[in-house]
Amino acid sequence: MNSIGETARERRAVRFSKGIRILSKAAAAGLILFVTAPKPAEAIVGKAEEYDPFEQEALEEFQRSLTLEDRGRDKVQESLEALEKKQKEIKTAAKGKRKDSMEKEIESLKQQILKIPKRDRLLFEINGQHIYESNVERRTPHYEKGDSIFDLRPTAIVDLSGKKTDLRLELAGGKQWNIKFPVKDFWEGSERIRYRRRYFKKVHQAINSKIARHSSKTVEVNQTRVRWDSDQVHTVNLALSKKFSINNDTSLLHRQFTHENFDQDSNWQFTEAPSLFFHLTPKSRISAGYSFGASRIRSKAGDANAHEVHLGYFGAVTRKSSVSFDAAFSHQTPRSRETSRTNTYKTGVGYIWQMTPKSQMVVQLIRSLQDSTSETVSSTASTNSAPQAEKTDTHFINESLSISLNSRLTKKFTTIFTVNGAHFKSKVQKGGDKSSESQQWSLPITLTLIYYLRQWMTLTADYTFSYRRGDAKADEYRDHILKSSLRMIF
Repeated sequence: MNSIGETARERRAVRFSKGIRILSKAAAAGLILFVTAPKPAEAIVGKAEEYDPFEQEALEEFQRSLTLEDRGRDKVQESLEALEKKQKEIKTAAKGKRKDSMEKEIESLKQQILKIPKRDRLLFEINGQHIYESNVERRTPHYEKGDSIFDLRPTAIVDLSGKKTDLRLELAGGKQWNIKFPVKDFWEGSERIRYRRRYFKKVHQAINSKIARHSSKTVEVNQTRVRWDSDQVHTVNLALSKKFSINNDTSLLHRQFTHENFDQDSNWQFTEAPSLFFHLTPKSRISAGYSFGASRIRSKAGDANAHEVHLGYFGAVTRKSSVSFDAAFSHQTPRSRETSRTNTYKTGVGYIWQMTPKSQMVVQLIRSLQDSTSETVSSTASTNSAPQAEKTDTHFINESLSISLNSRLTKKFTTIFTVNGAHFKSKVQKGGDKSSESQQWSLPITLTLIYYLRQWMTLTADYTFSYRRGDAKADEYRDHILKSSLRMIF
């Protein structure tokens, strides 16, 4: 018995040491790349220089499902063992009060095993937030201007779900006040329908439909700027076997400005994204997919099509840790002269480690390389000759390394500490305009405290210090952000 126990402990020690080595290698590689390279810009449907970060939520959700699966299995097993023990004891127990009490205990255990929580058909949620930002306009040091921002967002949820169908209706509103910069004030209202259903045991369908109205102030005209947004998402998943499934996501975003001064900004975006999932083991899976996106704007400046292929992996390293890998290549084809032709290569690595039942570490490393080619009209051409277009090639590199530690100190108190270092650099090829080259470093540090006052009330407070520095003096800024929020559900 001792030798068997020692062998099991040795195996656990080997798995633990492997997890530590993977974490240390990822962190070391991230530090090296953070010093030597920059931060990502993604070519997605007319937004070539907008960075789309590696989604930490997917990794956390994967780890959470594994943890809940293990915990749920353990709890059910414990309840079944206790039920079996009580059923054996009651057979030998004498009649009377003791037997009656044991029967009540057995019924209680059966209810715990088969317990289904009662569904709340009507919910109200209120989110209130106050933010003080010392440098709201990102000015250079010694020229900062601070502001206080108040934000209120109430939501009403009607749950019409049944045994096989999940159907929820949401009505939400929002209002923001800025003390020193009232031109940023806005209010909005929206309705959302969430639908999810399973057909024939293997087909899952999900629909998310949202229509919102956003009204904000503007300095261009003495009227409010009204914007209508329609966001429609449709997902279908087909499980061909226990290990293999296919998925298709379709989304359409339509944005309409009603005022004639801004109607040229009205646009729409469409995305179609089929993908494949294969479960190598019960706790690991790989995914591969392709997506097509189209973006159109009324002014035509920014019209583009985009194609992307991606490959991903999620897997459990040990019982308490998971790792993910994501790689993607995208190509943007311009549909107007003002839009650039862009190729983007992106990789992301994530590692999550449940250090203790109440403490967790998340490490992310993201790198993106982008080549962008745009056409500009030559300013050196003769006035008598026709304007000539010149091609400009620009190379972007983006990179970030983030480390997050979160711990539930008590039953009602949780703390999160996050450090995210990023480096961005743009270069032009020989003969290009060197003045357009830039390089920036940024380092935001955030400390978050979450206090669960009641089951229906949560108080959150966090502090963020952000510092950025670049080749140009105008790129430098520092910012202190104090945020407090209250969330109530009843």
